[in-house]
Amino acid sequence: MLLGVTLLGGGCQFTGVSEAGRERCRRLGAAAGNPLAAALSYVRCLPGSDSSLAAEKAASAAAAARRAALEACRRRQGTITTLIGSLRQAEQELAAARNSPFRPSVAPPQPLDAGKESRYRPEDQRLDRDRYEAALGAWEQQVASQRAHWRQERAGRIEAAQERLDRDAQALRQLQPDLFNGPASIEFDPRALRQVSAGCDSAG
Repeated sequence: MLLGVTLLGGGCQFTGVSEAGRERCRRLGAAAGNPLAAALSYVRCLPGSDSSLAAEKAASAAAAARRAALEACRRRQGTITTLIGSLRQAEQELAAARNSPFRPSVAPPQPLDAGKESRYRPEDQRLDRDRYEAALGAWEQQVASQRAHWRQERAGRIEAAQERLDRDAQALRQLQPDLFNGPASIEFDPRALRQVSAGCDSAG
């Protein structure tokens, strides 16, 4: 019993062992059961306790670094995937805005029927022509106003889509410079796109 207490107390021959190493050995010894077995376990543990602690600490740090790197990769890949979708949507919106046709919301006035007009008195024909020309002029003014509004709205849509496309492309080039076929291209390199799609887990 005295031997066990003396050994568990530290012993001068193990003065080079850190307190953390001693504590580790005490815990191992305490699990042995009886005092003699605990003392022997303690003594056997001491010489390699600090190196074991260092190895465990290094392994824990390496595992934490791998987890952090994996999470960072996943966040980066998620950002790239989101930007790819946003860029393609901006590309579609840009094409739709550029190709959008102008369609007046009102139909032109119905032209005069020459057959019917021939049966009217000359003064009635002049009144019908005046009314038609007035209606046609009003329609042309309305269409001109609509066309101007359409052009302004179309220009705004083109500008917004182009700015978004440029912004997304710039962000993607910063995250993964080899993603595009060239410095001025917005077409993706198939190999780089497959790498993004593969994710991070397969790479470790």
